Amino acid sequence: MYDYKKVLLKSPTPLVIAVVEDNHAIIRESNVAYKLYITDRYKLFVEDVLTDYIVNFKYRQINIDKTIYNLQIEKIEDNNFIVWFCENYQPSNEIQERLLLNMGQFDDVILLVSHDQIIFANNAYENLFGECCKIPCNIEDGFYKFIELEDENESFNYDFHEIVDIRVKIKTKDGCKWVWLRSNPIKNEKDEFVSSYIILTDITNRTIDVINKKATREKFFSFISHEIKNSLNMILATMQLIERKVDQNIYPEDILKHLDLIKRNSFRIMKIVNDLSSQTKIELGYRDFNPTNQDIVCFIEDICESVRDFVDINDTSIVFDTDAEEIIVGFDCEKIEKVVINLISNSLKFRKKEGAVVLVSLTHDDKFIYIKVKDNGIGISKENMDRIFKIYERVNDDRSIIKEGTGIGLSLVRDFAKLHHGSISVKSEVGVGSEFVVKIANTLADENEIKIHYKMTKEERLQNIAVAFSDL
Repeated sequence: MYDYKKVLLKSPTPLVIAVVEDNHAIIRESNVAYKLYITDRYKLFVEDVLTDYIVNFKYRQINIDKTIYNLQIEKIEDNNFIVWFCENYQPSNEIQERLLLNMGQFDDVILLVSHDQIIFANNAYENLFGECCKIPCNIEDGFYKFIELEDENESFNYDFHEIVDIRVKIKTKDGCKWVWLRSNPIKNEKDEFVSSYIILTDITNRTIDVINKKATREKFFSFISHEIKNSLNMILATMQLIERKVDQNIYPEDILKHLDLIKRNSFRIMKIVNDLSSQTKIELGYRDFNPTNQDIVCFIEDICESVRDFVDINDTSIVFDTDAEEIIVGFDCEKIEKVVINLISNSLKFRKKEGAVVLVSLTHDDKFIYIKVKDNGIGISKENMDRIFKIYERVNDDRSIIKEGTGIGLSLVRDFAKLHHGSISVKSEVGVGSEFVVKIANTLADENEIKIHYKMTKEERLQNIAVAFSDL
């Protein structure tokens, strides 16, 4: 027998669901499939229906075998499917058998319901619920009995005379599952209700994934709130201490230390807000990308020198190396600066207590620029390697010197690399160190499309570094 399912999956035309009232047959096929095994006249009928549907022709009459039939057309899911209802037309038994046989190959459960009776159910019903649906069957004794409600006193009561689009939880022999339930009414040319078709799709895996992501996000924002509150409390407590000293005309020698504490916690809040703002823009699809043509060698070397001037950590070296004296390339200076500073900050955060070395190197070929940040720190375990680039994921390591971190930084580095038509990768060994490699396209920006020319003073860069390093 010809593999109709394989043809359907490859079909470029919309799939079709047809409901024939007399024998309650449900047909889900594509235009291509009809050409394979249905008469030419029926093929023309299908093509004619599809053509009229495109121009929103809802009701019409068709002529099949010199008999006039009333036809109604409905849609499912943004034109991916259509439904037609044809009064008093019954295709040959051979066609019915072939179509119903094909229906058994689909994963979605498809039901036809009339007057609270299930009058058709495809084979997917048994796969989902673990038992056959005896036709005809009262809807209460059918899939209704599997639906699990939060409140036992509630009842599942939907009017399938109207469009229904909901997510429900069901309890089967294999455990609980989540199902996407869609239903559309089928009406005649007088707009009178005739029956309903119901489609049930198993979305358990997708739903569990959404629930897990929601839990991760809630945990993340709980942590962020805690971090901001802690920083604000430190600022307020320090300011109150200074105010009391000033009121008493006492100017302590460690006043600068108190002011530095205020500044560091202010920068910490600024870092959290900046990271959240950048991540929100990305999630909303806002493409804030402003490449300019500059010497990336000089640009990254200046960042490394600024970091050296700012960071005062004993036995720590930050080394820059390059394979060329000058490389002119189109890149977003603000984003590449954040990438480099973030990676250096991570290397210092997860450094060893003594003798920390961070090597920043720049290499290139005809297609890409490679920015590498390598350290001899504590390394990353294999189980955490897949998590470090995930948004809202925080990898806690008891060996790290610094425990703080938003869990957004490396996710942003990955997204900024993608904006430059590149990527990020990591190699790491516990106790030996890590190497992050950011790859960006070695291309020039179109001068006519450059929106802004990036200019930054040394003081502005040092403040950006202070913000990024506020949790060190």
